[in-house]
Amino acid sequence: MNLTGKLLLATATVAALSSGALAADLSMPMKPAPIMAPAASTSWDGPYVGAKIGYGWGTLDAGAPIGSASTTGFLAGAQIGYNFHLSDAIVAGVEGDLDWSNETATLGAAPNNGYRTNWDGAVLGRLGVDLNGILPYAEAGVAFANGTWGGNTATHTGWTAGLGVQFMLADQLSADVQYRYSDYGSQTYGNTSAHLTDNVVSVGLNYHF
Repeated sequence: MNLTGKLLLATATVAALSSGALAADLSMPMKPAPIMAPAASTSWDGPYVGAKIGYGWGTLDAGAPIGSASTTGFLAGAQIGYNFHLSDAIVAGVEGDLDWSNETATLGAAPNNGYRTNWDGAVLGRLGVDLNGILPYAEAGVAFANGTWGGNTATHTGWTAGLGVQFMLADQLSADVQYRYSDYGSQTYGNTSAHLTDNVVSVGLNYHF
């Protein structure tokens, strides 16, 4: 076979092998690229801020001979806090809040006998159970309340404790339902000492960073 014939034979062989390889590649099914779905975030860890509204009822007790009166009214406020996991299921946290209050009462027989809670606040520690998107918790801490009675204003300092449940509504948004009892202790208004206690039920929204 001459040189030209050898070249033609080699070219035909390469073309045949290339065609077979291409056909084999086309006959093999293409594997689709894996789709990475974003994981929904249900972590409670980190800082948050929020707002709430609620209703309170309590007692202002001035002792004999004045007696006591029931306080009732609405409140609105804001909170800031931080959560962290102690274990896979246990979440601890700290929170501070401050509320404008409209709880009022009538205590005593003097003309200027109206009482009003002007504001209240607390610094609390919290402990909860992480149920994925639900966080039931208990809390306790130091509580403050500022009131006006008989033309005099005073600030009480005491303790507070409560129970609540948070629900993760979206990636960074949660709802909070809470009950809290507060014993603000006694404070002097003019020449009279009065003891203040309070119950509050509230609902709120928190934004998690």
